[in-house]
Amino acid sequence: MIKAEGNTKSTKKKAVRNKVLLGIIAILLVGVLAGCEIGAASEDEVNIGYFPNLSHAAGIVGMSEGIFENAMEDYKVNEMTFPNGSLFMDSLSTGQIDIGLVGPGPVLNRYLQGGDVVILGNSTNAGNVLVLREGLEYNGPEDLDGLTIATASTGCTHDLLLRQMLADEGMAVEENGGTVKRIPQRPATNIGMMQQGQIDGALVSEPWASMMEAQGVGRVVVEFDEVPWGGEVPATVIAARRDFAEENPEIVEAFLKAHAESVAFVNENEEESIEILQREIKRITDQELELETLRSSLSRVIFTSELDQQVVTEFAALLTELGFVDSDRDLEDIFWEQ
Repeated sequence: MIKAEGNTKSTKKKAVRNKVLLGIIAILLVGVLAGCEIGAASEDEVNIGYFPNLSHAAGIVGMSEGIFENAMEDYKVNEMTFPNGSLFMDSLSTGQIDIGLVGPGPVLNRYLQGGDVVILGNSTNAGNVLVLREGLEYNGPEDLDGLTIATASTGCTHDLLLRQMLADEGMAVEENGGTVKRIPQRPATNIGMMQQGQIDGALVSEPWASMMEAQGVGRVVVEFDEVPWGGEVPATVIAARRDFAEENPEIVEAFLKAHAESVAFVNENEEESIEILQREIKRITDQELELETLRSSLSRVIFTSELDQQVVTEFAALLTELGFVDSDRDLEDIFWEQ
């Protein structure tokens, strides 16, 4: 009898456990379904990436003033900022961002390596200069022999311009068998490293160059129109994943419209734009730039939506010539045709 009672209790316990398990499964199913709904809701979001650089002023001003948000009113617009093009491209490739502003070097590099990315248009030309630490003499690229020069990352636009500048004089960075040491370094840290003598110079975009000059740390020795291609190389382009652009033509159209409005705003409202840039760069980098530094910076940057595809094509050839990529991929497909 005792044994039979134990079996009855065991059966009841199993029944209770089964009910509990069914309840848990039901809860999990609800969670999965809710997760699906959340995933669907996220399709109504657009993630935009850009850098806290003057060459990204259209993105900075456009996001700050709600120009992009107004143009894409049916979507929740999110922002993500980056210190270099490599991190931007990684985030673009993995879907963390959908579209944004970046130098042409990283886009071309990723595309030639088989990446599914497209250039939608231009944002700025010029804005890239070579700065050397105060006290160092400079009469030409030959004076860079034995020096340590920083660029934002390996294979970025600044890096490629530096390498081409040296190649024009029969020189090269150490990685290519030359005598100029090049190191990747976030632009925001260049001032401190230059002050400590850890680097001798940097090929950078604005506002960092003007900031170094303003603080007496370094001076511009090669101006924006003296670098290879005479400053005609795009400093910043608009890039996106091809699948995103093809699946969301209305978002691409709205983004390009907002970007054109942002470029016009910067060109037509210089002083207001300078104040916005000062505020936003401080918010992003925790570094406050003097207004005069920003004015100096803007004098080296050309804001335009027009893209010279020939210059981009020549710039892409540099990537293969310097050995960054081994590719014969047709570059024509990188330019977005809506």
